[in-house]
This record gives sequence, C-alpha cells and structure tokens, in this order.
Amino acid sequence: MFCLPYAGGGASAYTGLLRELATDAAVTPLQLPGRESRITEPPAFTIGGITDEIAPATGEPYALYGHSMGARIAFEVTRELRRRGLPPPARLYVGGAHPPHRKVPLAATADLPDEAFIDQLVRRAGALVELKHEPELRELLLPVLRADFTWINDYRYVPEPPLDVPIVAFTGLDDGEVSAADMLGWARHTTAGFGLRTLRGGHFFVKDVPADLARLIAADLAGRSAPPDPDEVHLLVRQPRADAIGGQAPGTRQAEPGTDLQADLQADVHRRTDAAGNRRAGLDGWAGMDAVRPGLDDWASVSRAGDLSLAAACDAPAGVAIALLGPPPSPPAGPWHPPQGPGTQPASRPHGSGSAPADGRRAGHMDPAHPPADLLDPAELLSDAEREQIEDAAEEDRHWLELRAVTAKRALVAAAGRDAARASFPDLADPGPWHAQDGPGPPPSTRWQVLHLPLHTTRGEALAAVAVPYDTVRLRLDTQTEDTHAPDTQAPDTSAPDTQAENAPTEQAG
Repeated sequence: MFCLPYAGGGASAYTGLLRELATDAAVTPLQLPGRESRITEPPAFTIGGITDEIAPATGEPYALYGHSMGARIAFEVTRELRRRGLPPPARLYVGGAHPPHRKVPLAATADLPDEAFIDQLVRRAGALVELKHEPELRELLLPVLRADFTWINDYRYVPEPPLDVPIVAFTGLDDGEVSAADMLGWARHTTAGFGLRTLRGGHFFVKDVPADLARLIAADLAGRSAPPDPDEVHLLVRQPRADAIGGQAPGTRQAEPGTDLQADLQADVHRRTDAAGNRRAGLDGWAGMDAVRPGLDDWASVSRAGDLSLAAACDAPAGVAIALLGPPPSPPAGPWHPPQGPGTQPASRPHGSGSAPADGRRAGHMDPAHPPADLLDPAELLSDAEREQIEDAAEEDRHWLELRAVTAKRALVAAAGRDAARASFPDLADPGPWHAQDGPGPPPSTRWQVLHLPLHTTRGEALAAVAVPYDTVRLRLDTQTEDTHAPDTQAPDTSAPDTQAENAPTEQAG
C-alpha cells in the first residue's frame, strides 16, 4: 500500500500505520522532494513523477492511501495510471480531504504573509504550534508548506470518467476543516463502490490514532467488514445499477413499496456469505458493499425514494429520511389514509415510503394505523414558524429550505415517533447540525440532533437526514448497488466524461 503525505508532511507521518499494518500489508510511504531524507531537493513534485515511482509495482495487487493533500495526489495518480493502461489499485483510500471537484478553503491561505499563514495552519488544520515560536523549525518547514499549498491552490479538476476503483473515505470526528458530509463527495468519482468511516480524532488522525485506521484498512483488505462500534451510526445506501435507470435491467430485483427491506437485506447477506459466514469472492470487489452487521436483527429506520433506499442501524434510537433532488414535486393527491383490509400494505407516493416507526417494530413491517414518516404530508410536519421562514426566504431558496425541513422532520418522526413532529427547527438556513426544539405539548425525553448529508447515487443527487440522540455522531456509510453480483453485470461505460462531476459546484459549500 503506497501512502502519500499531507501538505508539509513526509514519509514519517506513516510510521504508526506501517507498524500497525505490519502483518496485513506492506506499507510503503512515498517520500516527496524537499522533506526528510530528500530535504536537499527543491520541494516540487509532479503527478507524472509520482506515477513513475508506483508504475513498476502495479503488476501485483496494491492499494493507495492519501491523506489531505495526499488524497488528491493519489486520485490523480490513479487517473494517470489509467491513461497509461496500467492495472489500477485494488482500493483508493482517502483521508481528511475535500473531493477533487471542490475547492479547498484552507488553500486560500497560500498567499498570506508568513505570520498569518502559519497562524491559519495552526488554528484551523492542527499544524505544530512550535512553528510560531521556533525559527529553526519554521525555516525548515515553511518552504515545503508554501510549495504544497501553492500546488493545492493551483490544482484544477479536469473531468474524466469516474474510476472503476472502490473508494473508502476516512474522516476525523473532530476535524474542523473536512467534515463527513464533505467526504461523501468522493462517491461521485467511482463506479466500483464507496464507503465512509469516521475515526476519533482530528484532521491528522492518520498519525494520532493509527491503530484505529489500521484496523479498518486491515479488515477491508482482508475482504471482511469490521463491525461498527457502539457509538457509530451505520448507514446503508441501496441503489439500482446505473444501467437499470429508465427500465429494469436483466436480473435486477426492484424493491416494491411496502416490502420488507430488512428481510431483503438479510437475504442478500445470506447469498453473499458461505456456510462459515465468510464473504463470498467476486461481489462488488470489497467487503464494504455487503456491510450489514452480522447478527443484526433489525434496522432502526428505513427510508425510500423510489427504488433508492437508506437504512440506519445503531445502538440507540435513530431515524433516517431520503429525498431525491430535482424540481419541486407536484402537490400530493390528498392526505394519507390507512389501507382497507387485513394485511394490506400502504401505497407509496413518488419520492419515498417506508421509514420505520420508533416503537420497536421492524422497519419493513408497516402498521396501517401509523403511517411511516415518508408518507406523512409535509403540511403535517412543518410548524407555523418553519412555514414562516420558508415564506420569508427568497423565492429561489424556498423549495430547498422546505426540502431540508421536511426531510429532517421525517427523520425525527422515524426516530422518536409521531409526536416528534411538534418539535421545531429555529433556523432552516443553518448548515447544521440542527437541534430540535420542543414544540407544544410535553417535551421529548431526549434532545435530538439532525444531520443533513448530500448523497451521490445512480439516481442522481439526493439529500438524506439522520436523527440521533447524540451530541456528536460517528457516521459509517456504505453504498450497495443492487445485483452487482449478477452474471450479466456489465462494466460501466467509460467512454463519456463524468458530466455530473463536471457540472458540480467548484466551490466548497459554506
């Protein structure tokens, strides 16, 4: 596994990871010019030069890990290897890095005077405080930091087809510069599977908690999915194959509204494991795609938007909701009514059905007397104060604010029950996380936090909301593409550029 450093860093940044992965992988940190053993060289590098170092080793299975700036370098190296017709890495691991189609906010500091530049790095990125007070250290590191941040600032993403390489993204829970929501943007750059893991620590978790990172990488390289920790919220995005859009592809099982998604997911696990419980080979290329927890009896919540599904599991109550982005939907035909007759399942409206109630019933089994959160009319979910905020907003912002509010409320209802709809969110324009405030009636026993997550799916861009009773949330997310194990699965078409990435915003939101 070749490792590429963060800005200003050298190969020694991976000493801990090398030690922790000694029995699982041959960790090979690449030393860029101008640092540590190459301190006498000018601190400049090229993607071609780094690719030249890796190319001779591509005849054997290998992976790439890049942290912060190194993630962007690893991404470009992977694309350069593809241009040269060389075997791709088995995995692209990226840590603490904005996706390549986004600007890096901290890169704007590259043009600041020395004192201000160092202050920003220390305050925002966790750089060594000694840089402020030790002239020798500053003289040693400042040229490298300047050169690296200039490279980041000058970087321009050029659209190409997404990689046919699984991407696993890692983020630090306390990273103030790159959030879990930011890391989700890497999903648009692969057609081979995406996963997200949140580690305890800040931006430099790669050197601060190498054992935690090594445990996750070792499990993935071995083809097994490490079970989530008790404080993690595990999300599973299930999407149709890209070639199934616009019509059912051969062998694709379309989930009907009202079906037991939990049983369907467990059946997938059974099909994808052998008698000893080990993952079968050749399914999606990585264990994260089969990321249902072993022994998990139930998902806390399931939400659907057409044939796109989002499921959540954790050791505390949780709720999720998902909505596809697009033009404002047509008004609903009328309020939801319980179906008539025993065993009848409710019909789905476009853009969603199936969130679980929060009273211990299975996510896939719907009680006609309690409509799932996805089927509740938005008019029933929004408070007067929230409607007023939407009406007072600029016309072009109203649909977006309503979508965020309704999605958050549906997640809250899925987690805490119908009474949670009385809660209110005071500022719908706040990027979040949102904290629910008590509405009329008895206050809820738990204070809820709602996170909004942008998701890139085969159905297009989607917005997810996750409601949890935690002050901080460690997210774990896996994307599962339906029936990628079918014999008739076709390779993705790489003849056209990634137009979605091309049209994506080039500035970091917020």
